[in-house]
Amino acid sequence: VWCVGWTASIAAAAAPAYFAPGTPPWWPQFVGSHRATLLDGTWDFGFAEDGLDDVIDATVDAATGLFGDETTKVPSTADAAPPGVPGPRRTFVYRRAVELSATSSYRLQLMGCAFYCKVWLDGALVGANLAGGYAPFVVDVPAAASEKNASVDLVVLADNRFNDTSAPLHTGGDFWHFGGLVRSVVLHEFPNTNEKKTPVVWRAYVAPLLLPGQDEDENTWALNVTVALTARDFSGALNVSMAFDWDDDDATTRVVALDFEDGVARTVLADDVVPSTARAWTLRDPALHTVSVTTAVDSGGGGVRERFGLRAWSAVAVDDATRLALNGAALATLTGYNHHTQWPDATAMSPSDADLDRDIGLLARAGATYVRGAHYPQDQRWLDRLDELGVAMWEEALGPGVSVENLADEAFMQLQLEQLDQMVAASFNHPSIMTWGFFNEGPSEDASACAAYAAMADRLKALDASRFVTWASNKETNDQCLAHASLVAFNSYPAWYSDPGNLTAPRAHWTSVNDWIADAIPDKPFVVSETGAGGIYEWDNATDPYWSLNYQNEILGADVEAVLDQPRFSGLTIWHLFDFKGNDGAQDAGPCDYVPDSDPPVCAYIDTSVSRPGGLNHKGVVDYWRRPKPAFDLVTALYRDANEAPSVAAASSSKKHKGEGDIEFYKEHATKKSARMQQNRAHRRRHGFAG
Repeated sequence: VWCVGWTASIAAAAAPAYFAPGTPPWWPQFVGSHRATLLDGTWDFGFAEDGLDDVIDATVDAATGLFGDETTKVPSTADAAPPGVPGPRRTFVYRRAVELSATSSYRLQLMGCAFYCKVWLDGALVGANLAGGYAPFVVDVPAAASEKNASVDLVVLADNRFNDTSAPLHTGGDFWHFGGLVRSVVLHEFPNTNEKKTPVVWRAYVAPLLLPGQDEDENTWALNVTVALTARDFSGALNVSMAFDWDDDDATTRVVALDFEDGVARTVLADDVVPSTARAWTLRDPALHTVSVTTAVDSGGGGVRERFGLRAWSAVAVDDATRLALNGAALATLTGYNHHTQWPDATAMSPSDADLDRDIGLLARAGATYVRGAHYPQDQRWLDRLDELGVAMWEEALGPGVSVENLADEAFMQLQLEQLDQMVAASFNHPSIMTWGFFNEGPSEDASACAAYAAMADRLKALDASRFVTWASNKETNDQCLAHASLVAFNSYPAWYSDPGNLTAPRAHWTSVNDWIADAIPDKPFVVSETGAGGIYEWDNATDPYWSLNYQNEILGADVEAVLDQPRFSGLTIWHLFDFKGNDGAQDAGPCDYVPDSDPPVCAYIDTSVSRPGGLNHKGVVDYWRRPKPAFDLVTALYRDANEAPSVAAASSSKKHKGEGDIEFYKEHATKKSARMQQNRAHRRRHGFAG
C-alpha cells in the first residue's frame, strides 16, 4: 500500500544524521565555540508524597533531603499512569553531576519542567519558573559555580500540584496535566578563551519578507533577521557572520555590522541575498534552508545554525470570502486534527523519536494539512517534523479554563505574557507555524475580559507580526473580543453536546456560522478549531447509540461535509486525532474492565454513564493505543476528496490523479478493521464478557 512507504520515509527523514551524538536532536544546532550537551539519561530521583508545604520557598536542603536510592530517566513523566488511574500529585526532585570549567560560561536550558520548577547548582539557587512549565526556559550559571573548575551537583525540583501559588497558569482543561522533567535538559557552554571576550550568538530569528512579483514565479524575498546574544547586557557595535545554505562553498563569508542593545540587534537583508533558485516553503514542497550566524570568525566567537523556510502567511479575498493564503496564493481548506502531547502509559508526555514518527505517519496517512497543538507549547522535535512534512501548525499557550478573575489579576497576566515570550522564542523559526493562540475556550463573551485578550494579542504581534493571532472560542457569535484576533476560530460540537441525535444539526450550525461571517467579520479568515464526537473503540454495534463507533462516524461525516461546503471556512481541525487521558476529575470513573492478557488492551466493559468513560476522552479517530476506528477512514476519504493532501501529492508522483490508489487502501484497511473487531468480540466472549 502506498501510504506504508510514505510513512516509512517520513520516519526516516525525522531522525536525520546531522544531529551529533550527545547534542539536542532538534533545531537549532550550535556551532563554533558554542557547545550544547544533552544532560538526558539517568538522574537521582526522589519525591515528597504529599508535596512540600511551601514549595516556592523550598530550600536546597529540603529538596536534597528527599533523595534516597531511587533513580529515573530524564526526560520522563513523573505522574504517568494508565487511563482511569490518577497519577501522583507531588513534589519531585532530580539530581545529577555536571562538569564545569573555569575557562567557560554556561547556560542551562530546560525544555519542559512542569508545573513549578526550581533549579540549584552547587547548592545555590540559580532559577525558577512559574510560567506553566511546558515552554523552554533558560538559566544562566553564575560565574562562582564554574570558577570551581569541578564537578558540581545540579538539582531540579518539579511540583505538579494544582494551586494558585506555584501553578497559577494551570487553570483547567479537559486533559491530564503532566508533570516532572518531561522534556530534555541542555547545558550550553561558551568558552571565555578569546582575548576580546566576544559575546556568543544565542539565537538568530529569521522572518522572511515576501516581495510579490507579477506572478508567483517572480516573487522575491528579503529577510528580517534578529540576532540575540548570550550576553543579555551587551550594547554596542559587533560584527557577525551569516552563511546561508544557498551560498557557494568558496564564497566569502557575509559579515554584517550590527548595533546591539541589551543583547539584541535587528537587520534587514535585501532581496539580493536570497537567490531566485531558493525554493519557498509550501504545503506541497516544504523546502527548508539554514543560516549559520556567529560572532566574527577572527575573534573566536561561537554561534548557531538555524533552520527556516521562506514562507509568508496572509489572508486574501476570494470571491466574497476572506481565505488563508501562503506566499500570496489562496489555500484550499486546510484539513487536520488537534493533537495533544500524550502517549500511552509510561511514555505519557515524554515521547521517543519513534513515538513522534508514528503520529506523524498517522497524519501523513490521513492527508492532514493542518494541526492544532492543544493546549500548551509544543515539543520542538514535533515542530521539526511538521516543518518537514509540510503541515500548517497552530501553537498555543497553556491557558484553558481561565476566568474573568484570572484575567483581571496583574500577576497572572504577567506570567501569561512571560509564557508567550518563552513559546515564541523557542518556536519562531518553524515555517509550519501559521497561528499563535491562547486562552482556549476562555471567557470572551464578557467584554470585561477583552483587555486581557488585547494584551495577549498585542504581545504576540510585537514578538512576531508574520503570523495570525487567535484563540479557540466556544462563545462563537457571542464572543465580544474578536476585534483582537487576526484569525477567528470556533469550537462547537453539534449533534454531540448540542442537539444530540440530530444529524442535521452540523450542517444547520455551520451554515449559520458561514452566513454570520459575511456580516460580522467579512475581512478575517475563519477556521473550525474543534468539532467532533466520541466513539469507544470496542463499541462496534450495528446500531448507533451514543458512544458507538457508528454514531461517531455519522456525526463526523455530517460535520466534515458541512464544514468543507462552507465557502468562508479556511480550515478544520477535528477534536481529536486519538483518544487521550482526561483531567483529574475524569479519572474518578476508574478504568474500564480489560480482557485479561489482551495487548493492546481490549475493553470488555465500560461505564458510559459518566462524561469520560474509563478516564479517557474518546473523540479520537484512533484509540489511545493508535488503533484506527472507522471514522479514521471516513474522514481521510472526505479530506482527500476535498483537497488532495500536498504531502501525499509530493511523495506520490506516480499517482495519475486525485485519490487514485486510495480506494483499494481504504477497502483493505476496512477489511482488516472488521477482522480485528470480530477477533475482539470473540476474545471478550471467551472470557465471559458480554457485548
